[in-house]
Amino acid sequence: MAGKVKIKRGDVWAVRLKEQLTAHPEGAAEWMEDHTQILNSTVDSLSGLLRVDDELAYLKLYRFTSLRSKLQYRLGRAQSLRNYRKAVALGEKGLAVPQQLACLAVKQGTLLVVEGFTTGGNLAELWHKRTSESGFDAVMQAAGETLGKLHAAGYTYGDCRWLNLFWNGQRVYLTDFNNTRKSRIGSVQQARDLARFTANSEEFGIGSRLYEQFLGKYLEEVPGTRREVVERMIRPLYRIRGQHLSDGYGQRLV
Repeated sequence: MAGKVKIKRGDVWAVRLKEQLTAHPEGAAEWMEDHTQILNSTVDSLSGLLRVDDELAYLKLYRFTSLRSKLQYRLGRAQSLRNYRKAVALGEKGLAVPQQLACLAVKQGTLLVVEGFTTGGNLAELWHKRTSESGFDAVMQAAGETLGKLHAAGYTYGDCRWLNLFWNGQRVYLTDFNNTRKSRIGSVQQARDLARFTANSEEFGIGSRLYEQFLGKYLEEVPGTRREVVERMIRPLYRIRGQHLSDGYGQRLV
């Protein structure tokens, strides 16, 4: 590992991790297995939580899986670097994204480090763990505000599933930026975001009262009426429903 760790972005966390990774000859993935709470492992990536001096960070290793992925990194087009830049740009606009702490180049790929949260969870986890529906009002309102502000700023999230939205007790944060792009306000791409969120809401069977909490906050941020927004998203929503007929849905919400 010596000589194979380079800081691409970041300061305190970047230096801290470079020292630890350089001293670990087996590799970044093996270091994460030993020092972090592993959350997910695939052929393409490895993610985990690291706590240092009461500070929590989320680490994601984007593995080199092919010659193409190595070439993209060398050309500055690695997914990790793109996601870092996107998240920083969104954060500078005041949107709800975790703070980006560091990005390092390692022998096995690139390591992205972002702010970790000590409380909360993604919306799917929280829904399954809920004790009552009334306690979910704040979550749905925050989700509507976050997605509405993103769209009003001229962006599309690209994968607006509940798994990619994280509630920390105060705000709902965007967590995955692989498909985040600039877009026209009211575009079909933004309509797909809303349709994806709505389809998930139907799958979980949240009911119209909670959904209207979400949609009401969303409409406070974007131009147009409820009818206009629903008309834009209804076609992609039908397609999403059709792709998941075997999974079953709860009450239709629009």
